[in-house]
Amino acid sequence: MRLPKLRGRFGRVPAAALALLVVLPLAGYALWWWQAARTVEQGVRAWIEEQRANGALAEHGGLTVDGFPFTLRAAVEQPHLATRGAEWRGARLIAEAAPWNVTQVALTFPGEHRLTLVQAGQPPLDVTARGGGSGQARWTLAGRLEQLTLRFTDLMAQMAEWPMPIASLDVSAAQPPEPAEHTGTGLSVGLTANGMTLPENAPPALGRDLRRAELSARVLGRPPRPEPASLSAWSRDGGTVQLDRLAMDWGPLAVAMAGTLALDGELQPQAALTAEIHGAPAALNAIKPMMRPNEAALARTVVAMLSRPTGPNGEPVITAPVTVQDRTLFLGPLKVASLPRVVW
Repeated sequence: MRLPKLRGRFGRVPAAALALLVVLPLAGYALWWWQAARTVEQGVRAWIEEQRANGALAEHGGLTVDGFPFTLRAAVEQPHLATRGAEWRGARLIAEAAPWNVTQVALTFPGEHRLTLVQAGQPPLDVTARGGGSGQARWTLAGRLEQLTLRFTDLMAQMAEWPMPIASLDVSAAQPPEPAEHTGTGLSVGLTANGMTLPENAPPALGRDLRRAELSARVLGRPPRPEPASLSAWSRDGGTVQLDRLAMDWGPLAVAMAGTLALDGELQPQAALTAEIHGAPAALNAIKPMMRPNEAALARTVVAMLSRPTGPNGEPVITAPVTVQDRTLFLGPLKVASLPRVVW
């Protein structure tokens, strides 16, 4: 069969040439997509090897990359990552990006995912996201994670015999494209938990419903690894954490704090914060059975001294310094609690 010839401005053009004009770009795109998929797979495997080289346990039950033609999709089965003091196990992790915009990645966490945090001398804290989660990640072209946002639903946090359901948890992190100097922000983090139900042994005057808890902080200097040598070097170089907001709404009690955190010579937390407290009298009544009579009397006196009628309808509000020093928490001059030693 002879192919027809078409006439045009440049003479006769075989139909086969036109077909090549269509096929070659498609073949080139397919080849480019395949190379991009191969690069993604190699990048994931290189990251896993890097974590292992740093002493972490990193493993999975299978890695696939697909999504041709309009998506690059990497799926990791049974991801498992364990580092110093923390372990994460999940059912599946899916990362998707457009081939022409690989720095913007959509994340999906189907099934159940569990994070375990361990501190020496304390029972482990397990946080299980039974409803899975989703998120977004943005990378630089050099492969540095620049921004991360995650959202999980239907969670259960448990420490020892104390379960605490959580309706939702939002996590965010961001770091500059280039590593920060000791005076710059090296890492910004945020946590927001909504709809928490406290264990049955929670103080009855405040109830079991903790409506909301928030954390927003910035690590100044290059973020250290959670190990003594790295933390000590970061602290000696002037590294601190700027706490922009730490807040909770629990029954009649609403607390918001901001200030600076640091480490002392023994790598124990120090803090110089300012707190704004609404509902302090109700909170004091709730914890009074846990205090000695003289401590309760001193607490009432301090609350009365620090309170000012600046809230709605003249509600008393406390604005006071909160400090942590020598593993002791103070509200103004009042010793609130002794803190356990942090083991890195």
